[in-house]
Amino acid sequence: MKKLQISVSQRSEIGRHRSNRLRRQGRVPAVVYGKSGAHSISLSDKDFRILMKEKGNSAATIELIDVGSKMLSIVAEVQRDAISGGFIHVDFHEISENEKIRIVVPIKLVGESYGVKNEGGVIEQVRHELDVYCLPKDMIEHIVIDVSNLRVGNSIHIRDISVADGVELAGGDDAIVLSCVGHSESKEGEASEAGGMRSAAAKS
Repeated sequence: MKKLQISVSQRSEIGRHRSNRLRRQGRVPAVVYGKSGAHSISLSDKDFRILMKEKGNSAATIELIDVGSKMLSIVAEVQRDAISGGFIHVDFHEISENEKIRIVVPIKLVGESYGVKNEGGVIEQVRHELDVYCLPKDMIEHIVIDVSNLRVGNSIHIRDISVADGVELAGGDDAIVLSCVGHSESKEGEASEAGGMRSAAAKS
């Protein structure tokens, strides 16, 4: 699990104009939500950009460090400018070391599917991330799924996935995460989808 830190400052001034002024000063307005209430803060745009680069697509805890205090959190939502890509606002979710949290963890596939290698199949991945329950100390960066033994016609469901001790997968056990399908089956699916799009376009 990645454990990252960032310095923050309490923010007493709120509102659109004051937030815009903060951004011009190179800071990003943010709010921490949790049991202790909602806290308005700001953080360095440069430092947050570095933090997000280190975090990547992995799940990670973020320690928010203010003068004389620390708060453990996870990034809940990041708003970015659609044109410039600059950070507009960040929401953090306060967490406790001793309480389970629900987080979204990306899926990482490893191995080469037997069906792809020997049967001309293709992998169709339905889910690219899954929700899990765990204590912050048990957080995992990825859910690793080995597809080596997957043949054409096989699927991997949530119930088939193993995770580390202390981590519990959320969601229905019968939900399909990915399948190995025949090449022709995949083409039919694409053709059907394209046909549906054309029909929808014709009706519009």
